[in-house]
Amino acid sequence: MAYSLEEFCADSVAALKADPGAGGRDAIRAHLEKLLVNEDFIAEHLAGQGKGKTVLFHDPETGFYVNAHGTDEGNRKGKPHDHGESWAVYGQATGLTNMTVWQRTDDGSDPETAQVAEKETFPLKPGTAALFDTGIIHSTAHPDPARWVRVTGTDFDTIERYAYDPDRGTKIRMGPTS
Repeated sequence: MAYSLEEFCADSVAALKADPGAGGRDAIRAHLEKLLVNEDFIAEHLAGQGKGKTVLFHDPETGFYVNAHGTDEGNRKGKPHDHGESWAVYGQATGLTNMTVWQRTDDGSDPETAQVAEKETFPLKPGTAALFDTGIIHSTAHPDPARWVRVTGTDFDTIERYAYDPDRGTKIRMGPTS
């Protein structure tokens, strides 16, 4: 029997309760890779996922979310961004996501500006997952239509995060205003 969404969620809750830090998050990454080979899961929860996200699960005790995402567009490239005080595990179901990790090259002393440079780019192929822990700046690019799962430490719509413009040297606040 294939590894199910319910098993993934139970294993993820257990992983975060055992280790709420990087170890638990990496365990979620490994569990997500098991889920991403379940063709029934992909057909039920991701095949019809267009632009945007659908919440598949939320654990109120640990705070994490499991979200389905997708794009039907090709040549889609996101801006570099962080997840504020949270983290995310991206898992590829169909298509390809080219992930780029960025690093700050300025000293961070000016709250309005940020110089970032590409550090590493790697493909996220179907059945693979990657952890972007707290503070990691990254961007996504989809050369073709794609579907993916993003597991997050909290609801990103409720926290302060930033997008970065490498050409202008600016950072743009995302998330709620105080």
